[in-house]
Amino acid sequence: MIFVLVHSKFNTRIYSIFMKIIEENSFKINQIEQDEFNRTSAVLAIYKPKDWTSHDIVNQVRKKLRTRKVGHAGALDPFATGVLIVLVGNYTKSSDLFLNTGKEYRCKVLFGVSTNTQDPEGKILKVANKVTNVEIDKPMLEKVLQTFRKGYMQRVPVFSSVKVNGQKLRVIARQAESFEVEEHDNVKFMFKNGKERVIKLPRKKVEFRRLELVKLEKVEIKDLPESLMSAELIVGCSKGTYIRQLAEDIGAAFGLPAMLTELERTKVGEIGLDDCISIEELTQL
Repeated sequence: MIFVLVHSKFNTRIYSIFMKIIEENSFKINQIEQDEFNRTSAVLAIYKPKDWTSHDIVNQVRKKLRTRKVGHAGALDPFATGVLIVLVGNYTKSSDLFLNTGKEYRCKVLFGVSTNTQDPEGKILKVANKVTNVEIDKPMLEKVLQTFRKGYMQRVPVFSSVKVNGQKLRVIARQAESFEVEEHDNVKFMFKNGKERVIKLPRKKVEFRRLELVKLEKVEIKDLPESLMSAELIVGCSKGTYIRQLAEDIGAAFGLPAMLTELERTKVGEIGLDDCISIEELTQL
């Protein structure tokens, strides 16, 4: 049995349901169950490969298990890899148990470049002209990371599923021809018809149980300035933390644009990479 650690501020009612599930030992990871009517249920930990959407994984599970009642408990962007919890049958009702627990990631932050999506999927917005003159060494980066370890009020990214006045921000961003983040967390969207719309981006408190520097190195990227600095980090965080935004915020502490180049989710609660199966292995359960 693999237990999921629940965040300390977790909703009391959901927490009591979660504890009941644990006490009754009513689910095991990657074990297919069938009731008397041959209806399939399961809690699957699947390793999502790069360039797959989370919905692609859900569709594959539907095909292989021949059931429509399938959903994921926390999406990963197409460029990201790692632990994706997929719920089947009766366990689709338990998605909040996984959505509301802490996560852990391994990521790479590139200093000196930013994109509109804060990751490799977007368009380049800024390339620092003097990035090679800005010395980022391990002691400096450790000092900056220490300021984040106590937690902070994180601004929600423009490309996110957070709703403002009933609309998802990422939907508005894709409809707009361009946008720019202004002072006081305001973002101005410009549309092809000449109209503009200003939305104030919300902030929320995020907390970290781990924020560790694994490696800091100089890298060369085609068509970009030489000797950009890249930091590999391990991030253990509370629910709702945007690693893309964290990357940008760390860069801002150095006065530099920054973006994610790699992201791997290594844990959902205590469900880790070693607990994951591939889509191909699903039929062997």
